[in-house]
Amino acid sequence: MAGRECLNLGKKSRYCWRVFVHLRQLTSPSKHSKSAASDFPVLSYPIQTSDEIKARLAHLVALAKTQWLDNPKNVVFAYVQSRTGSYPEFRFAEGRYHGKSHKVIRSTLVIDEEYNIVATGDGKSQKEAEKAAALHGVLLLLERDFIAHPPPGIFGSGGKGNSKVLTAALFDGTSVSLEQAREFIDFFCREGHFGSPDVVFHEAHEVRGRRVLIHGWKATMCIGGTPVGESLESNKKTAQNAAYLNTATTLADEYRDMWVKYLQMPRSKLAGKAPPVYFRVSNELEEKMRHLYDTIRDSELYANRPRTTAVLSSPPDATPATKKADATRHALSDEQHEQKSQQMLENLNAYQTDERVKSLRIAREQLPVMQHAGDILVKTELNPITVCMASTGSGKTTQVPQILLDDFTLRKQGSRCNIICTQPRRIAAISVAQRVAKERGESVGDSVGYQVRFDSKMPKPDGSILFCTTGVFLRRLQSALEDASGTSFLDNVTHILMDEVHERDVETDLLLAVIKRVLQDRRERGCPEIKLLLMSATVDPKLFQQYFEGFSARPVPVVEIPGRSFPVQKYYFDEIYQQLQELALPLNQGGWVWHEQSVRDYVHREIIEHGGRISDSVGSSDDKLIIDNLELPYPLVALLIAYVLTRSRDGHVLVFLPGWDEIKIVHQLLLNSKEYPLMGVCFDDSSQYEIHILHSSVPVTDQQAVFEPVRHPHIRRVILSTNIAETSVTIPDVVYVIDTGRVKEKRYDPERHLSSLVSAWVGTSNLNQRAGRAGRHRSGEYYGLLSMARYNRLGVSQTVEMKRLDLSNVVMHIKALNIPGMEVEDVLASTIEPPASERVQAAMVDLGRIGALDYHSNLTSLGKMLLHLPVDVNIGKMCLYGAFFRCLDPVLSLAAILTNRDPFMAPIHLKREANEIKNSWCPTTFRSDPLCVLNAYYEWNRLLSLHPSQANRFLYQNMLSRSTMFQIQQVKENLFQSLRKANVIQLIRSSAGVPPRYRRRIRETDPEFNANAHSTALLASLIAVSSPNFAVRTGERTFRTSQDKSCFIHPSSVCSAKFQKDKAKMSASPSMPNKDIYAFAEKVRNTSQMTGSAGHAMTFMRTCTRIDPLSYMLFGATEARASPQGLDCDSWLPVTGDYDALDGVERIKSVMDACILRVLEGIQIPLTNLTAKKSSIEPVASDVLNDTFSDDEEDADPTIPPVGPLTMHEVQELESLTSRIVDLLDHYASENPLS
Repeated sequence: MAGRECLNLGKKSRYCWRVFVHLRQLTSPSKHSKSAASDFPVLSYPIQTSDEIKARLAHLVALAKTQWLDNPKNVVFAYVQSRTGSYPEFRFAEGRYHGKSHKVIRSTLVIDEEYNIVATGDGKSQKEAEKAAALHGVLLLLERDFIAHPPPGIFGSGGKGNSKVLTAALFDGTSVSLEQAREFIDFFCREGHFGSPDVVFHEAHEVRGRRVLIHGWKATMCIGGTPVGESLESNKKTAQNAAYLNTATTLADEYRDMWVKYLQMPRSKLAGKAPPVYFRVSNELEEKMRHLYDTIRDSELYANRPRTTAVLSSPPDATPATKKADATRHALSDEQHEQKSQQMLENLNAYQTDERVKSLRIAREQLPVMQHAGDILVKTELNPITVCMASTGSGKTTQVPQILLDDFTLRKQGSRCNIICTQPRRIAAISVAQRVAKERGESVGDSVGYQVRFDSKMPKPDGSILFCTTGVFLRRLQSALEDASGTSFLDNVTHILMDEVHERDVETDLLLAVIKRVLQDRRERGCPEIKLLLMSATVDPKLFQQYFEGFSARPVPVVEIPGRSFPVQKYYFDEIYQQLQELALPLNQGGWVWHEQSVRDYVHREIIEHGGRISDSVGSSDDKLIIDNLELPYPLVALLIAYVLTRSRDGHVLVFLPGWDEIKIVHQLLLNSKEYPLMGVCFDDSSQYEIHILHSSVPVTDQQAVFEPVRHPHIRRVILSTNIAETSVTIPDVVYVIDTGRVKEKRYDPERHLSSLVSAWVGTSNLNQRAGRAGRHRSGEYYGLLSMARYNRLGVSQTVEMKRLDLSNVVMHIKALNIPGMEVEDVLASTIEPPASERVQAAMVDLGRIGALDYHSNLTSLGKMLLHLPVDVNIGKMCLYGAFFRCLDPVLSLAAILTNRDPFMAPIHLKREANEIKNSWCPTTFRSDPLCVLNAYYEWNRLLSLHPSQANRFLYQNMLSRSTMFQIQQVKENLFQSLRKANVIQLIRSSAGVPPRYRRRIRETDPEFNANAHSTALLASLIAVSSPNFAVRTGERTFRTSQDKSCFIHPSSVCSAKFQKDKAKMSASPSMPNKDIYAFAEKVRNTSQMTGSAGHAMTFMRTCTRIDPLSYMLFGATEARASPQGLDCDSWLPVTGDYDALDGVERIKSVMDACILRVLEGIQIPLTNLTAKKSSIEPVASDVLNDTFSDDEEDADPTIPPVGPLTMHEVQELESLTSRIVDLLDHYASENPLS
């Protein structure tokens, strides 16, 4: 009965309430009517909106810092907390202005009762009114100078009100501030490799009757997945700050040794860093960041993230089986071997009588190496390792592989002979393969083939010769070291020939160490023996004999073969200078050359100073003799070319120059004979002269033209080349060699973690090799642009690459090789000339920085995936991120652009016009050299698909290199195929829900791969991924990097000041600092206008891109540490601003990187589609014939749960994650335009 009465009363109450609401609606005016606002009280003047406050108190606004004006609540809260220990409360009232009808909300904030500081603010919403009141409060405090010097509070006096906020007592009685707590927790997580701390918020509810009210927020801080500290407060910010303090006190008490270590840690001084960059976000964006972090943290993708100690488990058993099947795919039976060997013998006999190749056959028989064929065969048969020291012109490169194959063929064992011959360069591998195939009367792809990066024509198996680059062969060796059964492609290999071992590039040295280990391992397991031949013209046999000492009972034998070269007359600069001076050329015939500053400086150093003083260079004692910062005398080189041609009637001229820039300048001087006359020689007359360029960035088809006969016997060729023509390749009819004696070398500073490209002198053995190019066909002449004094000071060879290059890629390859019982340090220590240990450690640090190695120095899932991409690790990481963020086509184009030369050409006489054209393709916001090229490439590619003739006209009008543009196109296509083989493309298609295609092939331009390609902010962020180098502006033209206090943007960059004349005068207002951040690819030092002393050289940054602070923190910086000012990024660039926003960025980066690792980890296992019967992603397979890496791993740690495949839900979460981060980048860019 009581229950029914209560029910009836409840019904009556609800009925009465509905009647009341209905009557209220009838009697109350509409919310849109003017009379509604008239019911609100009139607010007192003055008007307190943010704009009115700033206008009325402009004198105080001018004194305020930008961060105070953007986030005034921080300052007010800090002041009130320092004075009272509590948080201020905003009180709100609705009203209207006199004579106005619209509603206004006024917020009142009592800041300091003792000094009667009360702030008010007006707005259309509570949030807007709250911010205006806080702004008013900041200006009131600033008026009394209470921000810098607050009155004493419950924490005592001292300090700035915005630097000391809350404190907590520690175990030893001392107190820790909020900033110290953040620093200590960050230090603790870094030392323990726990990653960034997680802060989880939960609403705390209070039940009052039937209503559930939000009582506050509970913040829980987790470290390494374990909750450590928590706090319950009225708002999120207060709860988070208290959680920081509670966590710090807990950790300091339980890990007192870590607290002591933290206190002993040297404090970074701001004076040693770059000027701080200010990071500001709107309340809306900050809320969006907070919500994004919470969403990611609660995702399945993040829950399944790999731990820092995780190791990928081995793929399913099917993968090794597939590999084994691949390795034995072409295995022949004994009967088949006999049949094929008989066929090879018949072909060889037919070759001996074939009239079509008679001249080639006779030419082969006359080569010196053929006279020593018996010696080569005997020593190779009796010894596992042989050194072949054959002089230039002996024919070792083309004939030794044929001698070995023909010997097996004559013994009716031809099908069992498979030879791999390594070459240091792509053009050498291709041209030698073509030459050998031609000599044998075959096409490339029959018994002779080649395999280089981005191109291959494999020979038919069983009785073959394969020419490949050293790097390609290193990759193929990986599978040979992983299969304990010994089943690998090496089982079918009988000989490995390493050509030009004297060059000692890093891959050659590494290959020697790996081959030595492989041969030992195969011998211990009883596998068939592989013969190793080391070949060179200038090799020191003792060095290699000592390296392989003890490998067999007998010492390593040496086959010495004299060359078939003709006499070469050598002239050095002392004599060349005298000959040219005696000509007494007038200005209009070439005399202008002697008035050029670069020529005068060069003559003074080489002739007057006899090669210059050692003090003119900087660096180690070796570097002082090798590195040369003085500008090359380009006009003198051009004049010498003309001189050689005028004093002879036939024969081609080969010119050795250090690099592409030097080739381009000399090329332009030769073609512009009207402005730069050279002894009356018209190089632009195609009926008399052809100018060819040999450089790695020039397409192979264009380079091959130099090996073809000239169109007319009277045409003479000038070949401008780097050291690519120094060995292996022989250019027909070259009689004259002009040698600058220099080469572009990459040098890596392990302390600064920075690579630089320097101009260095080669060794005397290199000079002799270059001189030998002039005597291959008849007597020749050599002109060396170095004095005899300089020549006598040079070493025999260049500094080996292992001792001067960045070893990051080498370390990663060694990790992938997984040599049993050997760590990276052991492998590199076993090389023929080991690198310094600090260089190895620096490489390990760099790989850890980009996420390729974990803190146990094991390859991460990112590192394993990068091995599938034939580019540097930073570029490879950009390609992967570009795919995951659905920006594939532009990112692959950017990767190709960054690995090629700048296609924009700048002729000397048209430099200004060329600069204007280049600048016209630059984005207006994120100014960028790569994006500039990208825009031009897109337009050219569009025209190419429509009208090739228009595309060619476009190249001419925009001064773009046709060969470079096609090279970009080729590299882009190969990168796309590499991503397909790595399963990345299949993953993206599955997440987009795209049905399988049966008729049209998948392309990188397909819409499902490029949903975010429109975002310039994303493109700039992904360029930051590819660049480990950053700079921040410190002045109108000066910049600061992590290592340089002052450097400049190169004048050729669209980011330089000359391209932004409207921005030349930057704001000097301290309240609006303009600290632009730039990513750059490399640094160069320029002394062209100096006296040659490197001490006064200017450092320039090249290939620059302007990025915003959010892009830098999320994608560019690798480590962010908490500091009293905000965040210290990579220990050199401070970022200041709102703590909450900076913490949010740091946490988003942490969870984003963890999710990407999970994707990379799971992508190597078939996708589990819970709704489909068949997986949409195939397992990653290894194919040793396609130059990819295998995916076998060592046994997984049994304490770590097995890695599961990606679920469809995780794939969808990846799509959501990347889309929302792109939205974040675009939102920030719209709020903070880089104009």
